[in-house]
Amino acid sequence: MGLLHVAADGICSDAEGAIWVADAIHSRVIRVREGGDITDEISTGPMGAYACMLGGDDGRTLFLCAAPSFLEHERRPVREAQLLATRVAVPRGGRP
Repeated sequence: MGLLHVAADGICSDAEGAIWVADAIHSRVIRVREGGDITDEISTGPMGAYACMLGGDDGRTLFLCAAPSFLEHERRPVREAQLLATRVAVPRGGRP
């Protein structure tokens, strides 16, 4: 099995026991099943992904916190961070 390089900065679980991982260095969130299989990947383009959470009325909205850089002193004066949302197939689990 190969080594998976991910900068996991935030995670949440879904109803199937998989986790969504905000990968800060690869500008994406990934859905990972037990054993390390990646089943879904969502790009955040030029923005790094720093947190994620499933929510919404039916638990199928994946919210993502994204910014061009993790460093607060770089972001504070320009306010470029964004809150993104996308629909996913599997709803949230019992716990974040």
